[in-house]
Amino acid sequence: MLTLNYRKRFLGAAAMLVALTGCSTLSSTPDNPQTSAVMQSFNLLFGDDQAAPERAQLAQLPYPVSYVQFDEEAPNIIVLGSTGNHGQYWYSASNEALTLWQGRIIRSSALTRENRVHTSALSADPLACYLQGNNQTGCSNRWQRVIHIERPVADFNPHQPQHELARFELESSFVQQGRDITETGRAIRYAQKNGVRKAVEQYEFSNSYRLSQDGNYVIESKQWLSPAHGYVHLDMVNLAGVNAPRPAVASTTLEVPVQTPSPRLAQVVAASPEQFYPDTYWPGLRIHSDRLDSRFDARHAGMLKRLRMLTETYRYDGNTELVALAEELTAAFAAWPLRASYVHGVDPARMLTTLQENPVLNQADGDSGYQVVIAASDATPQQVGLAAVSEVTESWSVQPNGEVQRLADTAKGERAGLTLVTLRSDLLPKGFRDVNAQLAMFLQHWNYAAGAQGGGQ
Repeated sequence: MLTLNYRKRFLGAAAMLVALTGCSTLSSTPDNPQTSAVMQSFNLLFGDDQAAPERAQLAQLPYPVSYVQFDEEAPNIIVLGSTGNHGQYWYSASNEALTLWQGRIIRSSALTRENRVHTSALSADPLACYLQGNNQTGCSNRWQRVIHIERPVADFNPHQPQHELARFELESSFVQQGRDITETGRAIRYAQKNGVRKAVEQYEFSNSYRLSQDGNYVIESKQWLSPAHGYVHLDMVNLAGVNAPRPAVASTTLEVPVQTPSPRLAQVVAASPEQFYPDTYWPGLRIHSDRLDSRFDARHAGMLKRLRMLTETYRYDGNTELVALAEELTAAFAAWPLRASYVHGVDPARMLTTLQENPVLNQADGDSGYQVVIAASDATPQQVGLAAVSEVTESWSVQPNGEVQRLADTAKGERAGLTLVTLRSDLLPKGFRDVNAQLAMFLQHWNYAAGAQGGGQ
């Protein structure tokens, strides 16, 4: 939930206000009216008063600000911290964030219950078409897209990752009446079991948007964010600039030379604005280098050798069924599009405010430089490894952000990323009991930019 925890987040709020205003200090002196104005803004936004400021006060601020409200919660405020070709990042004083594109909430960050980490197909959004003034020439009134929700797993296990990237498919229709647009639709999460795909979660929603007099801005909206959060209400006090149209998202590969001092990822993104899109798939971001590749290749060769030894062990035991499955698993592993990476996705809103999500491209890890790669894919679920699920197999989830979890029931709902189908652990001979965990860790290095190649079904 978005909360303005003013006193506990003083330093984070101060850093954000510095970013907004460009001032390097918040000390107020009679000789520096600029910092005096900054301090006044700071006290207004992040002071001890727990109530959201009055609209007349917010309207005096020299930067974009909006009221935000989650369903029946009290309204709070968010301010625009950064804007670019891949989104507008609006922050609370507690460093929670909503990312907007052409009036639509497309991502959230640091909310306590769950977060939307991806919205696909934004170039086809009818709302964006309306804002571009094309409604008279025929904007589509239907839209299909996919969202990914990062949320706690249903079954607590202290030895497993506690979050999943749940995948929902959305379809909605639009009606415009003057300045008001209504969007009604449905969000469905599917599960697949025994070759049958069925809905296991379903939510109806009705969004509303009010446009400005000139039709270029969404000035007020009610938008469904996720199952746990329901609706978010936005009431823009000071507007941000209009987002320019962007084409459909494409895979991005940036060549970054070795530099001294070593840059952080946010600097690389800022220096390449045209290569990033509002629906860029940030959980699939990878950073590669030749030096990492050389170390990874040796480990890959070692794993391939172990799988061949596993096959020969089954052959020695005379178990022809397991021999065939081990050979299939070995061939799949050899064909997986893997490439060493020391980053498995980032949160772009937190990348701008926290070092944890803003890694250094360390000079020691790259001989000739780095490749920063983001895939256009929204990580449609893929089954890799063995082709068929049976009584002798088990399944593992490997999410784009690198989290690995052994699955007790694959029918609970589709997750983003990969499902590894492999031999059941209790059927692995002594000395090979860690093979499944090792295969899952290799899949953390899946190259989403390469698409589905061998080993995926």
